[in-house]
This record gives sequence, C-alpha cells and structure tokens, in this order.
Amino acid sequence: MSRILCTGLIAIWLLAPLAQAGSRDGDDWHESRHHGRYDYAKVVDVDPIIQRERIRVEREVCWNEQVRVRADGYRRGDAVGGALVGGVIGGVVGHELGRDRHQHQAGTAVGVAVGATLGHELAGRRHERYDTVTERRCAVKPDVEYHETVSGYRVSYRYRGQVYHTTTADHPGKRIRVKVDVAPVHRHG
Repeated sequence: MSRILCTGLIAIWLLAPLAQAGSRDGDDWHESRHHGRYDYAKVVDVDPIIQRERIRVEREVCWNEQVRVRADGYRRGDAVGGALVGGVIGGVVGHELGRDRHQHQAGTAVGVAVGATLGHELAGRRHERYDTVTERRCAVKPDVEYHETVSGYRVSYRYRGQVYHTTTADHPGKRIRVKVDVAPVHRHG
C-alpha cells in the first residue's frame, strides 16, 4: 500500500503545474514569487513627450556698410605759398578800392594782410578727396536656439477590453508588459 501511496503522491506532484496552467484561461501569464503576475497588453496609441530646451549661443552676424575713405594722390596744401598768393591778391584788391594815394597805400596794406591770412588758412586745410565704398563688417552677437528632445512617451494600451494610460521612458513597440494584481474581495457584514 505504501507503494501505491508514493506513486499517487508523485503523480499529483508532477501534474499540479499542468492543472494550474489550464486554470489561467489560456492567457500569456508570467509569474514571479515576489513581484506578482505579468502579462502583455496591446499598445493602441503612442505620443512622444517633447521637451523644448532654450540654449544661448554666439553667432557671427555680417552686414555691408557704406564707409568714406580718402582717395590716394591728394595731400596737404602749401600754407606759405597760399599766404603769398593771398597777400598779392588782397593787395591788388585793396589798392584798387582806395580813392586817393593815401587810401591806396592803406587799402593795399589792409588787402595784403587780409589776403595773406585767408590764403594761409585755405592752403593749410587738407584738400583731400574722399570716396564712398562698401565694406563688409562682422561681429559676434548673442542669440538663442531652441532644441527639441523626446523625454518620454504617453502610451495608451488595451488589456482585457479596457483602455489604460501610462508614461514610459522608451517607445513600447506593439505591446507593453503589464503587472496583473489579484486580491480577494472582503465582505463586510
């Protein structure tokens, strides 16, 4: 009899996992002793979570600008020569404006002095010619750029006819692993 009892116990021990597998209604269950049961649900929608980041950058900015430049071949006038020419012209004009001999001498002296002073001033100024040219100018200026990165995904999935939502760090693909928790219902009463 002990032999029949041992054989029966061994048969129950070997067939018990098969009986449990049949009671799961054919679902794709995975069980862990410490973490509960796991299954897979069908993913029905995935939306990326976009994070916009503002980054300060320095950018070279260039433009065309009109600039006055001195033309070659022009130089400072001769101030001494200008004073001599001005004095002669002033003397002649002053002499002609005087009415008598005494006024001719005074007019000539005043004309020489004024003419020499004006001639000196005009000849002493720079007689240069300027041209306007277009020059390319550049400067480094601060700017802002915006970069978009995917920081996660909003996932909708269907499990046993119900739609659930979650957020994941990675794209889940066509199906997502879910934890199934079974707890007894307690009656109060």
